Amino acid sequence: MTLLDQIQQRLSQLPPDKQKEVLDFVTFLQRSTSSKAKAHKTRSLRQHAAFGSWKERNINALGYEQSLRAEWDSPH
Repeated sequence: MTLLDQIQQRLSQLPPDKQKEVLDFVTFLQRSTSSKAKAHKTRSLRQHAAFGSWKERNINALGYEQSLRAEWDSPH
């Protein structure tokens, strides 16, 4: 017996008002799942407030990163 068969069997044993509650819950799950998926898909790093914050600075990003790493690697 599949999971769907088990759900249908148990659902058919419930009174109509409880079946409606199950339907409402399934609808809620579908909406919350689809809205999370949409939010995740449409989210872009370019929309983040920090995106491009170093654009106007005259800094070599790779050189800056290397200097930071050198600080971490040096013994104090």
